[in-house]
Order: sequence, then structure tokens, then C-alpha cells
Amino acid sequence: MKEEIMKYIEDNFPNLSGEVHLRFELGEPYKNGTDERIEQVVNRVTTLFEEVFQSDDYIHIFIKDWNETEDIMFGNTTPEYLYELFMEQQIIEERLFELDEQEDKVTGETFEIKHEYKVKFVSTQVKATPYEKILRGIGNYEQGREPGIGQTVYFICTEKGIIFHMYDDRGCIIISNKVEPLAPLYHEYNDWLVDYWRDDFDRIFKTN
Repeated sequence: MKEEIMKYIEDNFPNLSGEVHLRFELGEPYKNGTDERIEQVVNRVTTLFEEVFQSDDYIHIFIKDWNETEDIMFGNTTPEYLYELFMEQQIIEERLFELDEQEDKVTGETFEIKHEYKVKFVSTQVKATPYEKILRGIGNYEQGREPGIGQTVYFICTEKGIIFHMYDDRGCIIISNKVEPLAPLYHEYNDWLVDYWRDDFDRIFKTN
């Protein structure tokens, strides 16, 4: 299964991205640290998640774990919380790395830095996934609340050709390889779209 989902991502969503996508604002206009912000974040992201996925949908949860130790500065005082939510699920693990190109300020020469990270996969139905707790944990992370989830999490449905990624309490991005699956979200939740990218979204979705 691990090889299959990695091949699917490589063929359809290189670097877990795609031109056909929507980006939604979750936290604004509420201030960081307020209960109002967190509750709006959780309400919006859960609403979007349940619009995208049905309870019987089969999904792959792709987890990037860059730092397995506590990260107090960013509020990740509960680094094992995400995995505790999957205690009854099979977690498949792989070590990968990314190369980051840097420039030597003295010589001007470029060099590469290797960043190693863990990738973990959980494959299950939506109804067996504690997605509400995961989404709230991601929202908690940079707000310094517990339990927080500092790992990067992608929900992937190969049958629908959709990736759902909440990057933090500021927003989430929903990616597809077709316009049609995302068009209803564009129209129904247009007020939640990130204004900075609105022209791009209008160009892709306005006629659909």
C-alpha cells in the first residue's frame, strides 16, 4: 500500500500540490490565542472536510514528521498525540529526505543540505478516522494549546482525486486533479476563500 500511494502522489500530485485548488481562510478576523478564533477554525475546517469526504470514503492519511522531539517554541508539547489517535490503526512508516539548496555567503557557491524526515501512512475509512480531533489539534498547534499536532497531515482520497490539507489555524488547501469536484465548494463557501488568491480561483472556477 505504501508504494501504491507514493506512486499515486508522484503521478497525480507531485510534491503534494496541484494547479486546481482552493485555499480557505480559517482564523481571521479573530486574534491569536482567543477562544473565538479556535472555535471558528474548527467549525470551518470540519465543515469543509465533511463537504469533501463522506463517512464511507476510503482515505489515506499521509503524515510528515520533521521533528519527533518536543518543540516548546511552537507549542508542540504533545508530539505523540497524533499517533495516539491511531492506536487501533496500522501505521506504516518510511524515512525520506529532501534536498535544500543553499548559497555560501562567502564564496557564492551553492551547496545542498539534506533534511531527513519520517513519513507515516494510515489507510482507513473516514468514519474510522478521528478527523475532528486531528483538525482541532492542528488548529491548537501555533496557538500554544494542548493537545497540539505539529506534524504535517494530508488526507488523500484516490477515488475522488482530492487532497485535503490544513496547514495551521490560518487556513486549509483542498487540491484536485479536476475542476468539477471543487466547484461546489467555490460557490458555497466563497466568502471563506483567501482574498489574496481570489483572482486565480475566479479564473479557474467562476464558469463552472
